[in-house]
Amino acid sequence: MGRSSSLSSMNFHERQLRARRNTGRLLVLYAFGVAGIVLSVQALASAILARGEQLWDARFLPYSAAGTLAVIGIGIVVGRLQLTGGGRAVAEACGGRPVSPGTRDPGERRFLNVVEEMAIASGVPLPEMFVLEGESGINAFAAGHTTDDYAVAVSRGGLERLTRDELQGVVAHEFSHILNGDMLRNIRLTGWLYGILGIAVTGRILFEATARSDDRPRRREGNGNGTVALLALGLGLMAIGWIGQIFARAVQAAISRQREHLADASAVQFTRNPAGIAGALKKIAGHAGRSTIAHPRAAAFSHMFFASAFDSLFATHPPLEERIRLLDPSFNPEIAALVGPDGAGDAVGSNGVAGLAGIAGGGAIALGRLGRLPAGPTASGMRATRGLLASLPEDVAQAVQDPFGASAVIHGLLLGRDEHAREARRGDLAAWIAPGLDLEVRRLLPSLDGLPPMARLPVAALATGSLLHLSASQYTEFCRTTEALVAADRQVDLFEFALQRNLRRHMAPHFGAVPRRVVRHHHLAEVAADGGLLLSCLARLGTSSTSDPEAAFVCGVDHLGLDGSEVGLRFLALEECGLVEVDSALDRLAEATPEIRRRVVDAAAQTVAHDGVLHEAEAELLRAIADGLDCPMPPWVAWEASMD
Repeated sequence: MGRSSSLSSMNFHERQLRARRNTGRLLVLYAFGVAGIVLSVQALASAILARGEQLWDARFLPYSAAGTLAVIGIGIVVGRLQLTGGGRAVAEACGGRPVSPGTRDPGERRFLNVVEEMAIASGVPLPEMFVLEGESGINAFAAGHTTDDYAVAVSRGGLERLTRDELQGVVAHEFSHILNGDMLRNIRLTGWLYGILGIAVTGRILFEATARSDDRPRRREGNGNGTVALLALGLGLMAIGWIGQIFARAVQAAISRQREHLADASAVQFTRNPAGIAGALKKIAGHAGRSTIAHPRAAAFSHMFFASAFDSLFATHPPLEERIRLLDPSFNPEIAALVGPDGAGDAVGSNGVAGLAGIAGGGAIALGRLGRLPAGPTASGMRATRGLLASLPEDVAQAVQDPFGASAVIHGLLLGRDEHAREARRGDLAAWIAPGLDLEVRRLLPSLDGLPPMARLPVAALATGSLLHLSASQYTEFCRTTEALVAADRQVDLFEFALQRNLRRHMAPHFGAVPRRVVRHHHLAEVAADGGLLLSCLARLGTSSTSDPEAAFVCGVDHLGLDGSEVGLRFLALEECGLVEVDSALDRLAEATPEIRRRVVDAAAQTVAHDGVLHEAEAELLRAIADGLDCPMPPWVAWEASMD
């Protein structure tokens, strides 16, 4: 009774909005701080060049501003270059060890299962997973530029001392950072700190270089005043840079604290289990090692951790007691020690979950009235995802845990379910791949055929995580054979289209340089035609006897927030809705702002839900759209949670 009342008293959505507003204000404050640095440098330059006669000379402003911003810009670039390796680079810098998909360590196995559930329920690709060995403190973090290169790491102390529910709460907290865009924000903040530090570094270099080059003969020749001026400029820049650093770190810490509150609220929203994350925080409060991370290089990433990893003047996390009380108002820090330093994790697995057949019984599911799709996992979606994973055929569940088996799973899925077309493909495949892999594909085919249609993409997502462990040459061969398999019958179906885009997007960045996406479209009207094409395709895919495709298209356009007649949108004929056109439209929409991309995905979801039935083909194209536009969307098993 007490727990439910405390949960009902917390307005998590209100806390999320408040945290976002406060973060925006702090970023504005950060911009003012940069402006203050520019003005300080201008005043310093004016005073030196005017020999102390005045503190402001507008003639110098363009030069001092340009020079200051150039130094800050160079520092930002240097800071970001150190993180070009994404989440893996951060995890390895902190002493992380990759977790093998086939690990038999119970704690690591539980960690993998929890992350798999969260990723599939969130609609994001599986991250690389790391364990911080030798770290007895309870902690974790997520890092990366985007979901293409992110990683999730947990300390050995967290694996050994947290129960499954507590670990799930911690992982949900980290996934909320991913879904709320905090990973990229953290990297940008780190870059800004490097930029401001560049002012102090420039001043130190100038001061030391001037001091070394100073010699008395030149002083006597009349250069003494110039030397003094350069020394003063160097000292002044050092002072401005260090003061700016103090200010920037204070703002960074304040932003980080706001995002931690937001992540705690989101984790509860995802799991509907405040006791999980609250229990983890309580164990940290009662554990002798708390959340301390010993690795020396981890200090640079302290703001990315689940809990404070270091003692610092600028705390990047709210006090533990404050976070716990927001989750459990009855918490008393004086009895935190009663939790005990050891909290043995529960057994790997789950009881009382629905069977696979109960989750996905056919090629279509009935939908109620669809509200706005959740921007993250839902509690019911996570339960359904856990049931799906627990009910996978044993041979498939084992196969996706290593690169060889995962490769066989993908090849088997691409063989399709049409027996006539499959026979021709199997002969080709046997000639393209190694005999051992061909035997593994044939062994798995009966189980893959038994998968419900809408379970195929989640299974492929599990396999993709293991495929990241292929060697470069194995990856090249894998791409060659899968592309040949798709092209063998000279036509591409929706499942092949969705799977190919997923593999290309999530594996290519890991195995080679991929150009960063550039935002080219800032107004929805610029890409309205591409959005209309996607909505037309989805509306045409609805095969319900009572459906009205054009009405579904109009419903989607209405949710785009545009007047279709003003921007020239029309309901396209079936022959205009080819996958080649869809592929091109997705590539252009991927260069739009995040808000535009999210509106397109929301409109697409409303289009397929218009007739109250979600068909297999609609689900596969919708998944390809959401994935291609980098808008994580819960899989269809979670949709029922958003029915109003």
